[in-house]
Amino acid sequence: MTSTIDELFSPGITHIEVRCWECGHTVTRRPGDVPDGITQHGFERRSVCKCGTGWPQVTRYPRKASTSM
Repeated sequence: MTSTIDELFSPGITHIEVRCWECGHTVTRRPGDVPDGITQHGFERRSVCKCGTGWPQVTRYPRKASTSM
């Protein structure tokens, strides 16, 4: 069992940006685009770019903090 912190889309993460180390191809993925409960490590192990390489760089983006008072 994994904790929610280990999940690719842990609470508060709205989207991820996945960039190929080899060719630089970048895509954005949202929670509905990947299986529920997948970890970042699991996602990276399964990911393969259209150029045929793997090992993507994944950047996770949290929900922006509220600016209201």
